Amino acid sequence: MTATRPPAPSLQPQDPPSGRPQRLTREQSRAQTRERLLASAAVVFTREGYGGASVDRIAEEAGYSKGALYSNFASKDQLFLELVDHYAGGQAEELCRRLDAVEGADAVIEAVCSWATGLQHEPDLRMLVLDLARRVRGDPQLAASHSRLFDEQWEAVGSRLARIFPDGRSPVRPLVLGALVMELTYGNAMHFHAELTAGDLIGVALRGLRDAHAPRR
Repeated sequence: MTATRPPAPSLQPQDPPSGRPQRLTREQSRAQTRERLLASAAVVFTREGYGGASVDRIAEEAGYSKGALYSNFASKDQLFLELVDHYAGGQAEELCRRLDAVEGADAVIEAVCSWATGLQHEPDLRMLVLDLARRVRGDPQLAASHSRLFDEQWEAVGSRLARIFPDGRSPVRPLVLGALVMELTYGNAMHFHAELTAGDLIGVALRGLRDAHAPRR
């Protein structure tokens, strides 16, 4: 089971609230700095790609010095990998929370379709995943660690989706069921078709699987 983390922040850096600033503890200030740096890194990495993004530009986007960035992240590489883990993990956990809040096969399918379609308002995470795939090709250790991370997320999602089948008995492993949903959600081909959403495709796939394995009358 993955550790619970705060919901992934918006891809846009957030301005501090207006009015008299509240005094933060050192830990709170550090956490706020990291969150703003991650949000700014998401903007810069998705706009310019891993190769084109610079530490100076990310720090500038967040409103901090390069020194502040390096006091939180050892390198651009570490910042990028933590960013992918942060957003991907946070979104998988949000989907799990939504699935835990509903009952019945139709409600479960509707919840995952709504979640997937909603993510199209922040499509840039798909570009981060593509850059990650390029990064891990020549690094077996990095590839293995992220395979484990995604396996855990897919298992968590798939185990919840198994409830759409009679007695919760999925015809495929939870890992496969979760991977199906995530692959359709983050597939980049959807950029080229304005009329279809990831939720549409996931709905077809899940309902088809459910109906194909429904008890014969």
